[in-house]
Amino acid sequence: MSDNIFDRLAELLSSPGTVNWGLASELGSSVAGDPGTVPTGASEYWTGLVDTAQRILTDSAAIDLTPPGIATLDRRDWTTGTIPGFGYLAEPLAATLSSDESNPFGPVFSIMVGLQIGSMVGSLSHRALANFDAALPPLDARQLRFVTPNISEFTDSHELDATQTHLWIAAHELVQNRLLARPVVADHFRSLIATYVDDLELDPDSLPMGGGDLDPERLGQMMQDPSFLTGMFSGPNQEANLATIQAFLVVVEGYVGHLLNQLDANLIPQLGRIREAVDRRRATPSQGEVFLQKLLGIELRRPEYRSGTAFFEEIERRWGPEAPAAVWAGSEGFPDPVELADPVSWAARVLLS
Repeated sequence: MSDNIFDRLAELLSSPGTVNWGLASELGSSVAGDPGTVPTGASEYWTGLVDTAQRILTDSAAIDLTPPGIATLDRRDWTTGTIPGFGYLAEPLAATLSSDESNPFGPVFSIMVGLQIGSMVGSLSHRALANFDAALPPLDARQLRFVTPNISEFTDSHELDATQTHLWIAAHELVQNRLLARPVVADHFRSLIATYVDDLELDPDSLPMGGGDLDPERLGQMMQDPSFLTGMFSGPNQEANLATIQAFLVVVEGYVGHLLNQLDANLIPQLGRIREAVDRRRATPSQGEVFLQKLLGIELRRPEYRSGTAFFEEIERRWGPEAPAAVWAGSEGFPDPVELADPVSWAARVLLS
């Protein structure tokens, strides 16, 4: 790789593929800024916490909680490692943007989507505690990924006991990772995103062109607007498809919350304070979270995640501790937006039919 900055820029801009991943990684690292430090022995420490969380939650879980690899990272390494996990989102969007072969600006869209993903994940790195902390999850089942500088800042700023808070974070990352590692869950989520994107229609008037030529000023404005992609699309099923994606996320986060309710308050006396601190933090999304939420026009309303937890509590109360397993058995097990508020209708379709 050349040390000449112009050669380096040319190499980045000419990166092959539907999405310019090289540019995404380069910009993401820059936005991540000061990477922070990872304490010596952090990997062994977090491995112990994850093992403890697994032992506590396994008997209550409807899924296998055997942990994968564990990574303790600074902000920059988390950014570069996490960017590929958003391929399920970036690739369909870029493909849709460049699907018109007569449009000469296909390479520009590759750059635009790469810049957006890189900027988004780099911004997320300043607050993310782990992969679970992104409003739309990166799909990467290979590792539990903990951002140690941010975790330290979080516990210190809320005056929380570090060990108790770390165990809660380890449990949350473990459960969500193992859920999304299940092929039926990950494939269902990808299909929801693909359906949403496939149903979108590109508005030609929204393209950064003036008089048939590329308009640099318009392009610059779009790149500063995290919702620029949403403004370029419309579609008759957009609202319904977004509601289905939202329901999926509520189900996943709701089940995580349901399992984490099994954590013994004697083991984590500050459990209530930790939940309150996380809720307050999520109520004020960071710039990266705003980017992510607006990328598809999805405004994730965090309090609704509690409705997901209430759903699992109700089906377990009515139909026993084996009932949640039916949700994860196949794509037909996922409750739709109406069934989330009406577990009886879900059971009639999934358990009793």
